[in-house]
Amino acid sequence: MKPSILILPTVVFACGLSGQTNLNASHQKVATAGYTAKSGSIVETGMLALKGREISTSDSVVKCSGDCEVTIHNVILKADELDFHSNTADVEARGNVRVKVLPQSQGSTH
Repeated sequence: MKPSILILPTVVFACGLSGQTNLNASHQKVATAGYTAKSGSIVETGMLALKGREISTSDSVVKCSGDCEVTIHNVILKADELDFHSNTADVEARGNVRVKVLPQSQGSTH
């Protein structure tokens, strides 16, 4: 299969990704990061969540394998494998890749 790439070029991370060893109910590991996104004069901060059966970090790349999921705002990207490049904010997705856009809650300004 050809790899699919989701590029998030306007996201600059203010905090490093921190992996957690806790397993949730589906036996997935979770890593989270705070970020600051800039686009022109608009600046936004928020959180990114990365889930998968196995998560490892090497240099500036966080590798996820097995039922991977990355969530940013109301977008969920799922894949068999994901590589998150924290220095460029690029996500490489491989395998069965799916993107889901969740409805925004009322009153949300995103």
